[in-house]
Amino acid sequence: MIALPAFSRPPLLRMVCAFVSVFTLVAPARASRSEMSLNERWHFHFGEQPTSDAAVQASADWPVVTLPHTWNAKDGADGGDDYARGEGWYVKTFTVDPAWRGKRVFIEFKGANRNAAVFLNGKSVGEHHGGYARFRFDLTHALERDGENTLAVRVSNAPDGLAPISADFTFFGGIYRGVRLFTTDDVHVDVLDHASDGIYLTQTKVSAERAEIAAVIRLKNDSEREASTRVRTVVRDSAGATVFSRESAASVAAVSGAHCEQTIVVERPRLWDGPADPALYSVTVTVLVDGKIRDEVTQRIGLRSFAVDPEKGFFLNGKPFAAHGVSRHQDRAGKGWAISEEDDREDFALIKEMGATAVRVAHYPQSELWFDLCDEHGMIVWAEIPVVNEVDPTPAYTDNAKQQLRELIRQNYNRPGIFFWGVGNETREMGEGSGAHKINGPAANALIAELTPLVREEDPSRLSVYASHHRPEDVKNFHTDLLGFNKYIGWYGGDAKDFAAWIDGVHQRFRKLKLGVSEYGAGANIYHHDDPANKPAPGGEWHPEEYQSHFHELHWNAMRDREYLWGKFIWNMFDFAADPRSEGAAPGINDKGLITYDRKTKKDAFFWYQANWSKTPVLHIASRRYVERTESGIEVKVYSNAKEVELFVNGVSQGKITSENHLFRWKILLAEGANRIVARGSHESGALSDECVWNFRNKTP
Repeated sequence: MIALPAFSRPPLLRMVCAFVSVFTLVAPARASRSEMSLNERWHFHFGEQPTSDAAVQASADWPVVTLPHTWNAKDGADGGDDYARGEGWYVKTFTVDPAWRGKRVFIEFKGANRNAAVFLNGKSVGEHHGGYARFRFDLTHALERDGENTLAVRVSNAPDGLAPISADFTFFGGIYRGVRLFTTDDVHVDVLDHASDGIYLTQTKVSAERAEIAAVIRLKNDSEREASTRVRTVVRDSAGATVFSRESAASVAAVSGAHCEQTIVVERPRLWDGPADPALYSVTVTVLVDGKIRDEVTQRIGLRSFAVDPEKGFFLNGKPFAAHGVSRHQDRAGKGWAISEEDDREDFALIKEMGATAVRVAHYPQSELWFDLCDEHGMIVWAEIPVVNEVDPTPAYTDNAKQQLRELIRQNYNRPGIFFWGVGNETREMGEGSGAHKINGPAANALIAELTPLVREEDPSRLSVYASHHRPEDVKNFHTDLLGFNKYIGWYGGDAKDFAAWIDGVHQRFRKLKLGVSEYGAGANIYHHDDPANKPAPGGEWHPEEYQSHFHELHWNAMRDREYLWGKFIWNMFDFAADPRSEGAAPGINDKGLITYDRKTKKDAFFWYQANWSKTPVLHIASRRYVERTESGIEVKVYSNAKEVELFVNGVSQGKITSENHLFRWKILLAEGANRIVARGSHESGALSDECVWNFRNKTP
């Protein structure tokens, strides 16, 4: 049996639960949590203020903003590495519902980058260091129940020596996700354990016959007297039918916390089986005192087992599973990180449309909705903390990295989509640039060596992973359960056709390493075109779309049948902001995405993967945007999952061909002037076609 996570064993006050199986439940009086959004009407100012009181006094003249908000929406993606990094202040007034009298009141920030200090009515209620996880504070004793409350928040995205010190993405400053107030009774499920939900469901044994779950429920009693509670756990399937229930009697001392352990059993479970069947159960924990409900929390869970083999790759529920997909940054053109729920949903729909089965949530925790969508649609998830680039060998850096890792794990502990916890990406020593790095760097190595056992301590049911761009023999590659290589052969040096030999060589040298590909990609500007597809300078202004397609064709053909690769992740799904960059005629943008920063244009390589990965009918003529041609003799490429494709040029068939790898090629001659190019194929769902027009002008006088 899998050991329970270490946080279930607090050194103080261990609570013993008496279990009673319950099959007929009588619903007592219900007390629910209440909540209130605080997203509207914040007064904002970028710049320092001497105190929170000074900020409040000055705020009447500040502009009003709505959350989510960032002060880098414009300057964070325009190049020059000069976007605003410093201190911003947010001030807001609010009143609370009189019905909240007698309740505990908490504030929750879903994301503020990167350090935040919160003041209520002139009193400090807490600080948080880290730009990506949610955080909470108890406002109960600072709250004005009968009048107006003034909330002031200082946020800074200035360099602070904590992770990440640097990275190839913009650090958008601000309260870039939502803020809310919520209430609990004095006796409740703990909400301040690293802002988790206070319920931890460890799947200890899962098969088609039976699933066993070790549940740890953290309780909190903020009242002045001992609470005799009953903790009821009910598991329901997707149709709402109860499949398990149990009650535990427990006492929690005054002004103290405790935890309860229960064993949940589900007979003949419907397994969470990736995109094919992402079945979810609900687990509702109810805390009762004297027959009255004092708190109730519901978590979703998907029951599944998995394994990774160094020769056979990733297995889900005992069967080989092709975990292939993309990495995703969360920013958008004109918005930075201050994106909407609709933006998250659109990004996810595009990833799913391409046929991805896995996503690397890089390089930091993203929104709750993002992880919800992965759970609901069966996406395999690699979630990670922003230990990127330089590692500062200081206790402050190490302690904060551990805090961010605990937040990531505890806040997302019950999510079925998450299989891997990432502890770092391309780490290096202080003072090293982005070029050659010291092999076996001591500070970075020591940190990865500390974070890896912390994953096992926090969550024994999942695997740790590191994303490496080091030499294969570097010691940093040998701490975590899994390893991914960030390798850009054919972009940053080398020839793309050499990737297969390189990865096979690593596999042969280190047969026990469980290898994946965590990053590979090439830049592309949809307005740049080249035939043939010659390799451009990565840092240059010319990034033809044809070379990106060529790069991905070679890499995917090399990876597709190498089953020892447990995961394969493209860098990146979308172009994203990296303000120091100036390349590809797009200052401030990393253009390796398969879709443009504004999400309006799918690059050709998108359709290459869709043809390989998706069951949806695909037929796409590549280089369609290369309209003005100066050579008559050209090659036409079509990406399709049709068995056979026929090409027509100006109404004349160029022949029907088949393909084993979804890439169809013809050599043709363009006529002077406009040429209508039509491709037709058939799919089990019906006929497919695509067309475009290319204009040929003979440059020879």
